Amino acid sequence: MKKLLVLLFLLPFVACVAQVKVTDKSGKQPGWLNGIQKDYIIVSGSAGNIQDAQQNALNTVKERIVSSVAENVKTKSEMKVEETSYNRNVSSFLEKFSSSTSTESGKVPFLQGISLSKVEEFYWEKTEDKKTREVRFNYHLKYPFSDSELKMLVFDFKLRDRELTEQLENLLTMVDKVSSVEEIEKNIGELNVLSDYFMDGRKDKCALGVTRYRSLYSSIELVELESGLGMLKYTLRIGNRTIRTAKKPVVKSECAQIKSTINNEDHVIINFDYDNCYEDPENNILVTYRLGNSNVQKKFFFDITADKAAIFVSEPFHFTALDKSDATVNAATIDITIISKYQAPFTIDKIVLEWKGLPPVIIDGIGTSLSGKGNHSLKLNVTQPIQVETTSTAGKSVSMLSGYIHFTSSKTGEKKTLRIYNHNYTTNW
Repeated sequence: MKKLLVLLFLLPFVACVAQVKVTDKSGKQPGWLNGIQKDYIIVSGSAGNIQDAQQNALNTVKERIVSSVAENVKTKSEMKVEETSYNRNVSSFLEKFSSSTSTESGKVPFLQGISLSKVEEFYWEKTEDKKTREVRFNYHLKYPFSDSELKMLVFDFKLRDRELTEQLENLLTMVDKVSSVEEIEKNIGELNVLSDYFMDGRKDKCALGVTRYRSLYSSIELVELESGLGMLKYTLRIGNRTIRTAKKPVVKSECAQIKSTINNEDHVIINFDYDNCYEDPENNILVTYRLGNSNVQKKFFFDITADKAAIFVSEPFHFTALDKSDATVNAATIDITIISKYQAPFTIDKIVLEWKGLPPVIIDGIGTSLSGKGNHSLKLNVTQPIQVETTSTAGKSVSMLSGYIHFTSSKTGEKKTLRIYNHNYTTNW
């Protein structure tokens, strides 16, 4: 009865084997086939053609070697408590890695040395399913792999793994210390390479590092250092830290013509021509950098009137006598409101006042500097005698004088004169 049960159990297997026949083979079936030998890895691979079957067998060799390294690391970690945390990471990595060697072999340098040229013996068979006519190749390899080679690979791998872990930690530390855009790009590239290599928690650290580095791009600001008509000088900063870059920006303006962009180590100088620009407060130079997936840009506004000096008067002049007789004012003060059209600084040099039929009153050597757009109050001493009867505004509805205000642009040194015609004034005499 027992023999009958065994026979019934084997019948399906025998029937299956009977349907597959060997139609070709590389030679006599070797004795090592499907066996175990010290200092060798014996594996097989199957596929629809001999090349794929051969490659599958070689991939299995790689998996066996990685598994051997993983098992060795795991055993060592159990023996040496102080290395347990580190070695468990390595072991976990290798165990995961052993299932993906066919597509991931480039990540572990020692796997690149595994090749068909080192195979000591091989044997293959071509089979055909009698029923389905499916053709398969079974490729068997006998690959030399000694204990000394295993120990060497374990040492090399652990050394390499430790080096890459240290590299990861250094890259994470450098996030807040990078000094150039190119360094950010380089470190992101290195983290991506490490991310492809790691298969444990360190992979998540790489992803976090990449995110932190990429966030630096949006933290970069363009900060103006110096500017003048036709020139802009700026730098790139993260907080108070200057960031260098060899990249040239895209520079645009609606009216200015960009003449040159000069990259220096810690700043950029843009030279431009503003001859075609009107007096518009919105005149600007737009500077844009493409950094990672972010556009870092800023408008630098410029004022074509920055060096211009232009003044006028509209309020009446006010005279106050300090020393007066019946016919003559011997000393007085004059209060003048000067209106500046532009921001540029200027210096009042001399003022000449004229009344019809009288010699001009000249206030010279004034040297008062004013700056900023708008009204400026000027109080001056008049020491030249003034005739009371002709200049007095008492009882008059309107009194007028003419003259000149001589001034100099502080930026350009250009000397200018404002002509005054029939301007209102008042006196206290």
